[in-house]
Amino acid sequence: MVKSKTTLAKEITNKINPEVQHTVAYNPDKEELEVRDYLIKRIDVLKETKSSILNGVNYLDIMKSADREYAPKLYTQGDNKGRGIFIQDETTGLRGSRLVQGVSDDDNWKSNVSEPVLWTKIQTALSILVDQNPEATFKAVQEKYKINTVLAKAIWKRSWELAGSKEALKLVIFDIAKYGWGIGKTYPRIIKRDKQVLESLDVANPENNVYRKDTIVEFNDIFRKRLDPFRTWIDDQTNLADPFSMRDWYYEEDYSKDSFEEEFGEYTNSKYVKFGAIANKDDSNSEQSVQRDDLVTVGFYESKKDLYTIWIPDQNIVLYKSPLPNDDGKLTCWWSYWTIRDPRTPYGIGLYEIIKNDKILYDRLRNMTIDQLVLAIYPMLFYAGPPVQGDGDMKLSPNVIKQKLPGTTIDQVKIQYDQRGWDAVTHLTEDIDNVTGISPTLQGQVEGKTLGEVLHAKDAALKRLNIPLANIAYTLQQEAFITLSWAKQVYSVPEIKEFVDLAAYEKDLIGGGDTPDELKAIQGGGIEASYYKNLDLGLKQNRSNVLIESPENTFMSSFGLDFKWEGRITVKAQSIISTSQELERQRKLELFNLVSPVVQTMAMLFYQHVDPKTGQAYTPEGGKEVAISMYPPLKQILEIQDEKPENWIPKEILLVAEKPEILQQQKQAGAQSQQMSQPLFVDQNEGNAPQPGQTPPPPNTGTPGAMPAPTAPANNQGAPTVVPQGQISNPLRASMAQVERPR
Repeated sequence: MVKSKTTLAKEITNKINPEVQHTVAYNPDKEELEVRDYLIKRIDVLKETKSSILNGVNYLDIMKSADREYAPKLYTQGDNKGRGIFIQDETTGLRGSRLVQGVSDDDNWKSNVSEPVLWTKIQTALSILVDQNPEATFKAVQEKYKINTVLAKAIWKRSWELAGSKEALKLVIFDIAKYGWGIGKTYPRIIKRDKQVLESLDVANPENNVYRKDTIVEFNDIFRKRLDPFRTWIDDQTNLADPFSMRDWYYEEDYSKDSFEEEFGEYTNSKYVKFGAIANKDDSNSEQSVQRDDLVTVGFYESKKDLYTIWIPDQNIVLYKSPLPNDDGKLTCWWSYWTIRDPRTPYGIGLYEIIKNDKILYDRLRNMTIDQLVLAIYPMLFYAGPPVQGDGDMKLSPNVIKQKLPGTTIDQVKIQYDQRGWDAVTHLTEDIDNVTGISPTLQGQVEGKTLGEVLHAKDAALKRLNIPLANIAYTLQQEAFITLSWAKQVYSVPEIKEFVDLAAYEKDLIGGGDTPDELKAIQGGGIEASYYKNLDLGLKQNRSNVLIESPENTFMSSFGLDFKWEGRITVKAQSIISTSQELERQRKLELFNLVSPVVQTMAMLFYQHVDPKTGQAYTPEGGKEVAISMYPPLKQILEIQDEKPENWIPKEILLVAEKPEILQQQKQAGAQSQQMSQPLFVDQNEGNAPQPGQTPPPPNTGTPGAMPAPTAPANNQGAPTVVPQGQISNPLRASMAQVERPR
């Protein structure tokens, strides 16, 4: 009979510490008993999944091997200490892979270095792939959700900045690159602790100091964290072909006695929990288990069967059970992979598996070449002559003069040092760069003399990372929906404080308490105050009470906000990668030279001109329509460069370009204004009679409601006057001059 890991862990616990017994017997009720029996069977199935994926591949062994390969070390470091020699395993090419005891350690001159290639590749990948918080586009799927799109995006961006989630994402990507699979969790988290605050100080008798009890809240919002891939298991039916195939998942964490009491002490069944868990870094290797009297292992299980459970796996105690805490029924985890192993499994192939075979040959040839170099520098010598004392060996030492005895000869073994060993090492290095996609260009080596050559080389190198980068971006899209679901649920619920009477409420305000969003009387003369979350979203309400983006860091209460939103979220993969400041500066300058002439032309057509003779302003006929027609191709150019049009185009032009109906409304309003201001009977020549030597002015051909067009001089044969640049009312000119000014 094969015993489950849970059963083995319990037996080991009893053997190591047999005196640990339950003083209070856990007696589950009927529902808890059903949940307990279900978890015992289901969790064993989940844990066995990693031990055999596809055709018997043990994914746990792959992760352990990646851990051993990642850390910089010698082959003879760690457990390989002691007397004896380490021989080379010809099947793997690894020197120092097996220790042979009882053999003299005469070969310690040989090179036994393992190059940290995996460490270098992973660190390079992290420095490239994670540098800033992600950017995304939000698009509502229904008309009724459009008004909340800007709110949903602001909440998502705020959560990344507030919780420092970039560091959590970095750790998840570290696991993805190293093992081929990584997992994280998004959930509401509150961290608070009690604190005694000094109110009255008695210097002479400090024991008489007066303190008041207060609660310090370190964090209270939506949080993202990386989970240990060794101790996290997802549905055994999860596959890449069906994004909805994952139905449940489970993970475990160790808690100290203090943290357990703080986190779970209020649960009824916590009194049955006994400390003395097996704390092991490797979940599947019981030989490395360590008994800790101050720890307990807590498991968390979520299922789309609408079940959420906190339980103690080595004691089979159901600590807490409930429906899924997320009102939308979403699971709180999100995971991704580096490259696809097989569509039937979510566990991908990481950098370790990719370079493993080449790394064996690389270390073998590199160490052999170094050995050959050592032999060439320190040659082997053969001595012939009278016997010497001891074992017959003599040591070669510098700065020593010894008398050569008669009849003795010394012969040297000449080693023909071959440079082709280093050529082979270089070739294997190129193979590793090629299969991983992390080339010297990404590692900082500059290829090319001009900016264009450098950019093309870097772009070509980044294309090899497009697949893992796209996988990560897709995962962040799924995580965004989890975040918005929690935000809708958490921010809509206020914090409630109860005061015994009005005096206690006023005392709280005087003591620095916040002003509540709602107040109501409760039974017994008390007062209940509701405090909603105060959010720094960078939004403000316009005249129509619609939320719009604001450059100011504005705060608003979540009271009354409508958080309902449904739509599509597209995370920009390139938004999280690092950028070179110099290359970014050059790119912006080139984009400016491309965009600024178009923007200037649009501004000259859109804004009014000033007649230098009359000083009157007018708008060219059809100028606004032509300016707006230039916007679509300009928008495409900016979006290709991942730039926002509002950062390059005047907001008045952008507003009309995005909403063409505004222009029609302006034209209709201008026509009505002109019609109302025009008298019924007008003498066309009154006040406009030409003076001697002047030609009559041409009829006004401007847009309805516009000022008269400038007249053409007689010596120009009717050609239109070119208005000097200084006479154009263009708000873009000042900003252009600042940019073009030499520094």
